[in-house]
Amino acid sequence: MKIIGRNDLCPCGSGKKYKKCCLAGDNQFESRRRDEAQAVQMALSWLADHYPEETAQAYYEGFMGDMTDEELELLERLPSGPEKMMRINIGEWMLADGYLLIDGKPRRAIDLILGARGPLLPVLGREWLKELGKLPMSIYEVREARPGEGLQIADLLAPAAAPVWVLERSASKSLVKWDVFGARLVRLNDVWVFSGALYPFGRGEGIDCRDEILDIIGSEKPREADMRNLVGSIIIDAWLGGLVAIDERPLPTFIDASTGDNILFTTDHYRVTDWTEFERILEAQEDVDGDRDNGWNRFVELGNGQFRSRASMMPTGSGLEVFCRTSQLADEAREWLEQIAGSVLKHKIRESVDPRSKKAIDAAKPPSSDIPPDLQRQIIHEYLAKHYEAWPETPLPALNGKSPLEAVNDKQLRPAVIELLKTIDQLEARRIQKTGGEPFDVSSLRERLGITSDKQ
Repeated sequence: MKIIGRNDLCPCGSGKKYKKCCLAGDNQFESRRRDEAQAVQMALSWLADHYPEETAQAYYEGFMGDMTDEELELLERLPSGPEKMMRINIGEWMLADGYLLIDGKPRRAIDLILGARGPLLPVLGREWLKELGKLPMSIYEVREARPGEGLQIADLLAPAAAPVWVLERSASKSLVKWDVFGARLVRLNDVWVFSGALYPFGRGEGIDCRDEILDIIGSEKPREADMRNLVGSIIIDAWLGGLVAIDERPLPTFIDASTGDNILFTTDHYRVTDWTEFERILEAQEDVDGDRDNGWNRFVELGNGQFRSRASMMPTGSGLEVFCRTSQLADEAREWLEQIAGSVLKHKIRESVDPRSKKAIDAAKPPSSDIPPDLQRQIIHEYLAKHYEAWPETPLPALNGKSPLEAVNDKQLRPAVIELLKTIDQLEARRIQKTGGEPFDVSSLRERLGITSDKQ
C-alpha cells in the first residue's frame, strides 16, 4: 500500500491534508496497538517464567489437542510464515482461553496475569488483555475488503446476525471477498478489531468446519458454558490439520479460451526494415492499440468495455517480437502481418514454450519475464472468460453430475450453485490481488443462472 505523506490529501476523502485530518488519530491508534503488542509479549513471557511446565502442558494438551507425534514433527518444520502465524495464534489462545493446571486445579491464564502477583503492564495494554477473551472464536466470511482499511465480515455461526465492519490494516491486504477464516473479535473504542490470531482456510475447508460445528451444536445441544471451548477446539484442529496436510493435486491443463487449443506460448521474431512505415500501418488498424515505446496489442472487442488480446507486438531494437498464446493465433498473426506490412518486415524464427514447463514458470517470475505482465494477465483473463462461458452448461461432480443451469432449479442443489459462484468470485479476487488487472465479472454468470443474491 502506498505510504501517505503528511502533505498528501487524506485518504478519508475530507479534502484536507493528511496532517490536518487523520494523521493524529492514526498515530494514536498505532501507539495503542504497540502498547497492546507489548502487553501480550510481557504476559506470555511472565507465564513462561513463572509457570514453565504448566504453560507447556497447556499448549500441548489445550491447543495441539489430538495431534499425532508425526503431525507435531511436521509443525516443527513449518516455513517461517505459517510458523510465525502459529506462534501468534498459540499466544492469543493462551491469553483468551488457556487454563493452567496449578496444584491440581485449573486456573485461567489471564486471571493469573491480571492478578495482584501478575506482571506490571502498560495501562492500555492491560485494558486490551481484559477485553481479549470476552468473545469466543467463530467462523467468519469476508463480504467486503478495503486493503489497508478494514473488512466487512459475517459470522457464519450466527447467520441471522448482521455483518460488521472490522478495522484491520494488515489482514485486509491479504483477505478477499468470500474468504473464510476463524477469528476472535474485540470491541475497542466503539470499533471492532481482530484479537490478533487468524485461522485462514480454503473456502471449502472453512465451510466444512462451519458445518461440523453447526451439526454438533444441533445434535448434542451443548451447554452455553461448553460452547466456547467446543467452537474454538474445532476451528484450531481444522486449521492445524490443514497446515500438515499434503497437497497432491495434479497440475492443470491450460486450454485457450478463444480457440479451444492447448495454450502454447509462441513468439515470432521479425526484422523491421522501415519503422516509420510500420508504425503508420499499425496506427491505421482499428483493432490495434499502442505505440513503439510501449508496444502494440491487436485485440477483439467483447462488449461491456472488455477486450481479448490476439497478439502482442514488442519492438526490440531493429526487430519485433510478436507474442501469442497458441500456435494457431501465432499463425493468424503472421498471416495478418504479412498481408498488411509484408514489404517492411521479414520473419526470422519462432519460439514456443509450454506454460507448464520449468522454462515458462521461470519466465513468469519478474523481472526476467519476456512476456509483458499486462499480456500475461490478459491471457489468463481470456482463458477464464471462455471457460466460464461454457461453465453453466457443464456437468459438475460438485452438483451430482448436473450442470449449474440444471442444478439451479433443484431446491437441494441450488445452495451448492451459489457456493460455487462464491468460490469463483473468491478465486478471481485472489488472482487479481496477486497479479493485478481486471477480474472476471461473476455477475454475468449470476444473471445467466437467475441468481440475484447469495441467499436465493
